[in-house]
Amino acid sequence: MLRVPRGMGIYVFLAVGLVIVGAFLYFEAQRRDALAGVAAQLGMTFTGGLQRLPADLDNAGFYLFTQGAPECLNLMRGEHRGYRVALFGYGYDAPKGEEGSRDVPLGDAGQIERRLQTVLWVQTPGRPAGRTLAALDLSPTRGSLRRVARRHHLSPVVLDHHPGFQDLYHLYGREPEAVARAFGPMVLDALVADPGWFIEARGDQWLFYRIQERVAPDQMQAFLDRGLDLLEGILGVEGRSRGAP
Repeated sequence: MLRVPRGMGIYVFLAVGLVIVGAFLYFEAQRRDALAGVAAQLGMTFTGGLQRLPADLDNAGFYLFTQGAPECLNLMRGEHRGYRVALFGYGYDAPKGEEGSRDVPLGDAGQIERRLQTVLWVQTPGRPAGRTLAALDLSPTRGSLRRVARRHHLSPVVLDHHPGFQDLYHLYGREPEAVARAFGPMVLDALVADPGWFIEARGDQWLFYRIQERVAPDQMQAFLDRGLDLLEGILGVEGRSRGAP
């Protein structure tokens, strides 16, 4: 057995730590450069690195942004298929199985996990022809605690006609009957076939994400189009032509 000389253990530990940090920084730099290329292909602006969450997103009242500091990573903004859109990373720390918090220090909260996900923000200026919804929240049934209904005064939406959906998702809305009408068979089937989506709506602003899932740069446009397909299904508007604006 290889023996580490007495007193050398700390240096081995530091060396391993430096290798891990170096690998992380290299990976993040590679990802940032790749995302810059994706933004250029989509005709969007790009601001790399960690930065302040834009005020219009932070002030919209989204539940996700109450879970950590108002910061985002590698922000892409522009237009796609006629909508104002943004793609970025958002991360926060939380006790395992619990919510995060913007204001309360985690302290001795037990096992802490880092949740970092790719987020799609969409604004529908002028509210396109179709349904309009004041607020809704969709989340998978299996996941961390989520007190969004109480915090945002949302009521449960029951869709007994699609038990598969009820098994996979929680759905809440400020206007439950309107939300139930918006989630028609095609939308429900799409969500069941591709489980794990989180969707939040606050007026004309929407968020789409999958918790603790970072989208690879070469899959970013597919993620963007998938979110917009779900949005248009919910709003009941005809699909728009795809591709760069």
